[in-house]
Order: sequence, then C-alpha cells, then structure tokens
Amino acid sequence: MGAKVSTVMSSRGASNRRGPPTDHAGPAAGRERRLDIHVVVSESGGLVTGRAWERCVWRDARVLIAECPAPQLPVSVESALRTVAADVARDRGWQGMGTVAFALDDRSGVFRVISAQAQAHSGAAVDDCEPVAAHALEVRIDGCVDRRLPCTRLLVCGATRGEVLRRAYRALSEMPGPAGVDRAFLMNRIASRAYCSGLTGTRLDQAVG
Repeated sequence: MGAKVSTVMSSRGASNRRGPPTDHAGPAAGRERRLDIHVVVSESGGLVTGRAWERCVWRDARVLIAECPAPQLPVSVESALRTVAADVARDRGWQGMGTVAFALDDRSGVFRVISAQAQAHSGAAVDDCEPVAAHALEVRIDGCVDRRLPCTRLLVCGATRGEVLRRAYRALSEMPGPAGVDRAFLMNRIASRAYCSGLTGTRLDQAVG
C-alpha cells in the first residue's frame, strides 16, 4: 500500500482548520486509523520526527491504548507522514516540540492532517513521547466506569510487539487500584486474537464486537 495525501495543510491551512483535541479524540468514522507524529525543532533549527504512534483502542472518544510503532503500518506510509509532519512544523515556525495528527484510510492509503499543535516544552521532551525500546504500548485507565477517578498511565516497553503485549497484560492483571471493569475491558482487547494480529481502532471493534 502506497501513501496518498488527500489533505496536506500549509501553515495557513493548519492555523485555520480546527481539529479535535489530540488527547481525547478517536479516529474518524469508517476504517480510518488515527496516527500521531511527534516533531522536535531545536534552537539551532535542527528538526527530528519520531515514529508513528497509533491511537489503537478508545471508548467514548477517550483513547485508552496507544502503540508505537503503529501495527502493520507500511514503511512508505510512515515515511510520508513524517515528511508531512516536518513540513507542517517548518511552515508554522515551531520551536521545541509539537504533534501532527493524521487520519489514514486503511484501504486506500489516503491520509489527511487532522490537527497540528505545538507544545510549550523544550526539545528534550521528545524523550517523554518516544519509546525507549523497539516497541512501546501506553495504556490509560481514566474513567470508563467513573470519570471522576484520576487517570492511570502505564507505559510498557520491549524488544518485540508480542513481548510488550504479554507484559502489558500481566501488568494490568497485577495493578492495584483501577476499576475492575476498566481493567477487564483493556485486558480483553490486548489479549484478543484480532488485536494480536494487528487490527486497531474501528477495525478492532468490528472484529471483537
């Protein structure tokens, strides 16, 4: 599958078009996938783009599982996303860190920019957003049952995706505190054959019901 750009916004477009907040918005309807590229621009003008993070599992428009690198994302597509993210950062004159969010149609390879947001952090903050190992999974337990509860964030890293999924499942089973229903829902998703095979987002919901 090659990458096809349906909407790439310049600085003017990125400034004028509003997108949903990156932290809480799920993918668009249909078979679209939601992917984030982190960009860091140093004071000297050097620019670095990170690997694609995918918002893999969500509930009531709240992202519960994000994964890097995105499962079964072709190298050509990720390369195109990183190039576009770098262009957006340059066009908008970013300094420090920012995130460019994309929606990707999994069937056609067409993607579009949803939002582009600079963050008030230094370039060193990229360490907080990039995996420290070959694969990373971030799990958020933040109120599927009770929205008043504080968000619990679990970051699991490993050499392979299989290793990370096993570690995340075990960590969730042993973690004290989070509501049982939340934990059961996430463990069910992580252990499902569909998720283990690489299905994410709407595609995963359709597979596991």
